Amino acid sequence: MDGKNRRHPRRRRLRPGFVLNAVCLGIILICLIIGGIQSAAAPRGAAPAPETETPASLLVRTGGVVRRAEAELAAREAATYDFTLAFMGDLGLTEEWVPMQYLATQENGIEDCISADLLEQMRSADLFCLNNEFAFTTRGEPLAGKRWIITSDPKNVSILQTMGVDLVTLANNHVYDHGAEGLTDTLATLDGAGIAHVGAGENLADASAPLYMEVQGKTIGFVNACNAEETRYTPEATEDSSGVLLCYESDKFVAAVKEAKENADFVIALVHWGTDYVYETSEDQRTLGHELIDAGADAVIGAHAHSIQGIEYYNGVPIFYGLGTCWFNSKTLSTYMLQLHFVGDGKNTSIIFTVLPGEQANCITRLSGTEAEAQSVLDLILEYSNGITFEQDTGSSLNAYILHEGEASAAEEPAAGDEDTAPPDDTAQPDDPVEAQG
Repeated sequence: MDGKNRRHPRRRRLRPGFVLNAVCLGIILICLIIGGIQSAAAPRGAAPAPETETPASLLVRTGGVVRRAEAELAAREAATYDFTLAFMGDLGLTEEWVPMQYLATQENGIEDCISADLLEQMRSADLFCLNNEFAFTTRGEPLAGKRWIITSDPKNVSILQTMGVDLVTLANNHVYDHGAEGLTDTLATLDGAGIAHVGAGENLADASAPLYMEVQGKTIGFVNACNAEETRYTPEATEDSSGVLLCYESDKFVAAVKEAKENADFVIALVHWGTDYVYETSEDQRTLGHELIDAGADAVIGAHAHSIQGIEYYNGVPIFYGLGTCWFNSKTLSTYMLQLHFVGDGKNTSIIFTVLPGEQANCITRLSGTEAEAQSVLDLILEYSNGITFEQDTGSSLNAYILHEGEASAAEEPAAGDEDTAPPDDTAQPDDPVEAQG
């Protein structure tokens, strides 16, 4: 059979309209498939970010340090460091007072004297600091003429370790209660326990030297000084004698802050000042606080009064005049933990200041368990503050409140020369064991 006689199958010609419809349908299917893939890959609920806006552009720089709590989330998304420093007030561990007698009867020691949620905040902070308001010693003699002597057996340093303490301030009016021997023992005890300290030393160079600690690649400089005695029992260190750094005259303290500013990314000035159980701040406190900020402090944090004192912003930097007590005596006292959240992307830093209200009562310190309890502490702070506001931290499972700078009211400004009227610490009784037990 040759090719001429072979029958070829008939080719079916497609109509033009059918071809066009098929092509369109294919394009639609391809688009739907691509869109589905992109939708699955994108986070649900995510909104497209503005092309020109970056986390850094959301931050507002104030004096070289950003302080806008509302920028926290944006900063953390691009953060190269994100850490928290926590601070509380005075700790007293003298066996002669009721709290330590109570602790001795508790199965779990200090863990039965500090609420579990507060202990968690102490331990989880990248660095936790409080005021060591006593001497770790069994040697030496009490300072002559001083009414209240506060010492503790060096073995009790384990209490600080259990609490998660990383750093203590020593420039206070009780660390020298057993003289030079007592201070030497205190320094050795803390060093042996791996707990950093600042504000006291075997000579002035040691006592006034800033303490530098590194957290996530950032250097924090701490400086500590004392201005808390009307009768000055606690000596200032000299070139060849031990003691603390005093700041009745501010020059050495201010110089130490300036030195820290040159060598650290952030500087915290810690001050022992005020008057026992007095909420008002004095003109001297306010003047010194302003000087420390002018010298370069990124926050000024006070202790000693045992009662809460107010908060003030000066040139965009907060002064926490008194945090209250941490765990000190058997009195019922409002207190709070202060947290400083540092978040940065290498160009800008956001410092978010957060207050966790609490109370010391019946030899137990705990965080506020209800919003009403927390609000009573905030109201106390606000009563003695000016130009601040609080915003509840809705991202926290605790009653936590972010501090903001507000508008100052001239009517609320503390009057110049409005000095404290309560007796000074060397005559005031920090705790009455007889009354507390009866």
